[in-house]
Amino acid sequence: MEKAKLRDPLYDTLRGLLIWCIPISHFTREAGSFVQDSFGGVIYITINVFVMQAFMFLSGYFSKNVDKSRSTAFKTLLWPYILSIFFFYEVRNILWGNATLYFNQPPFAMWFLLALFFYKFFLKDLIKIPHILWVSLIIYLIAGCIPFLTEFMALGRIASYLPFFILGYYTDASHIEKIKKFSKLKMIPLGIGLITVSVLLAYKLPQVIHIWYLLRNPGSNTGVDWPLDIGMRLLLTVLGVLWIVLLFNMLPKKETYLSYVGRNTMPIYIFHLVIRQWLKGNDGLSFGAYYTPEPNSFIYYVLIISLASLSVIVFSSKPFVKIYDIAVDGSYKIFIEIPHNLFKRIINRDIKKGSL
Repeated sequence: MEKAKLRDPLYDTLRGLLIWCIPISHFTREAGSFVQDSFGGVIYITINVFVMQAFMFLSGYFSKNVDKSRSTAFKTLLWPYILSIFFFYEVRNILWGNATLYFNQPPFAMWFLLALFFYKFFLKDLIKIPHILWVSLIIYLIAGCIPFLTEFMALGRIASYLPFFILGYYTDASHIEKIKKFSKLKMIPLGIGLITVSVLLAYKLPQVIHIWYLLRNPGSNTGVDWPLDIGMRLLLTVLGVLWIVLLFNMLPKKETYLSYVGRNTMPIYIFHLVIRQWLKGNDGLSFGAYYTPEPNSFIYYVLIISLASLSVIVFSSKPFVKIYDIAVDGSYKIFIEIPHNLFKRIINRDIKKGSL
């Protein structure tokens, strides 16, 4: 019997690092004293030039079975997205005292689920398009110039992250092995260079404000004209790819705590957003109870990173993973599987009766 192929912990470790970065990014912006030309601005821009690009790359890489991707897309992505609409409606009610239930714009950061659903469900059709990688890259580069590619149904982001997903799909294990052959010593100058670019973007390019890096709206919505928008998107493509190369070479290739975190990303992604909204509605790190530490001080960033890290540790723990699994899988079974099976039985029974 052929021995089962072992799961490579490097991919889980990379996922773990990426999901750890997301609350750091969100909490940095909502901590109460965010300005772009600061250490916090460097953190925010650094994370947002690679974190979702790398997530989409990994998602594409593990979507080689296009039939499975399509068959599981609703249960694993669209169903949690639908649940999140109602969940975060209640979160807004509790934290803010009011909320509006809307379906045409993903709540909070749930665009990620909607975009991934689109990619995985339609991947089987997308790869039939000649030169789809180059087509997706061209669409991405001009997406900031197209007025209707906005937050409506996450269209702006769906267009902007598609090339990274397609790139991941067309990347195979041999490509990854070639990427991983660089020595850590050679990666140090690359890491320094990438951080330097983030510093320059934060301090020397104020006309491209931090929310532009989310790629959720046309550049004109944030005051970025179309030549600069296209140029910056091209730069982000290069930065995203280089960060992926860097991380594949610098991260440990053995099982670590980050590997565990990387196998439990969804509870972290969902539940940390509650903390993010709590920060947003309660004067940042003060939580409405005490004065915020001196902005941009050492303790200020220690608190941000500590709160983000605590969120990752808590929300990746077994109780929260279990809560997420029960909520998503249980509701799916009640509202989708059981009615579907009952309906099938009724139809099959009527067919049998009609054939007698």
